[in-house]
Amino acid sequence: MKTCIISCILSLLLAIFAMAGEKPLIHEGYAIFFKANQAYKDGAYEKAATAYEQLIRRGAVSGSIMYNLGNSYFRMNSPGKAILNYERAKRLMPRDPDLDFNLRYTRDRIEDRIEGTSSFSIFEWLHTFTMSEIFWSFALINFLFWVALLLRLWIRSEWSLYTVIGLGLLWIVLGVSSGMKWHQDTHDMRGVVTAPEITIHAGPDKRDTTLFKLHAGAIVICERDEGDWRLIQLTPEKRGWTRSEWVERIIITRIPSRPVTRVTSSNKKPIEPGFPGAK
Repeated sequence: MKTCIISCILSLLLAIFAMAGEKPLIHEGYAIFFKANQAYKDGAYEKAATAYEQLIRRGAVSGSIMYNLGNSYFRMNSPGKAILNYERAKRLMPRDPDLDFNLRYTRDRIEDRIEGTSSFSIFEWLHTFTMSEIFWSFALINFLFWVALLLRLWIRSEWSLYTVIGLGLLWIVLGVSSGMKWHQDTHDMRGVVTAPEITIHAGPDKRDTTLFKLHAGAIVICERDEGDWRLIQLTPEKRGWTRSEWVERIIITRIPSRPVTRVTSSNKKPIEPGFPGAK
């Protein structure tokens, strides 16, 4: 019993010290965030981009940071990096009107614009919600469904039956939607050309036949990697190999090497006259 009490006390102390140690990291993260915002406001876009990327490497991934980083790269006349970070931000805040406008504005000004084919899907609406929103909605409906089912054991009224049926249908829809959304997010193979111009070869070697060229901002499908080369697909008829560092995946797969510092402020840079996103 005594050993158990001592173990509990030690665990509590370790937890307190761990939380105390995280505070400087969190404060440091916010300091970098506001420093980046100030640099952007002062027109030091390269400095702002460096600071935002420092936050991302620390694990502070948020839609606002990605959005601001995209704006910084747009100001630096780097449409590939701008579109890459706008697309990453859209995964985290899919209904933001400023983000949607900026993304469309930048896409309209790139050289390789591919018109998407219109295809109807009953799960198309999933793109307007984040994974966490769908998951917590499913968790809430799951809780309410089982509560209603238990109440049904004592309350045999007609309304309780309809409530159970309605919640059951919602439970199925949200359950399937959660699985589909997880699959969409984890199997997003899209990538963005970030170099000003790249050459697509028939094989993973610069001596292989040149097939075509792509320019910054083009969105492609990344099929697989082979060494420093990446097989990409622009359309089913246009695919080939290029250097992997020239095409960055939209999904962030690299795990931060430093402790995670969450910066969840919604402080996006204001839209200015003449800036993409001006209303």
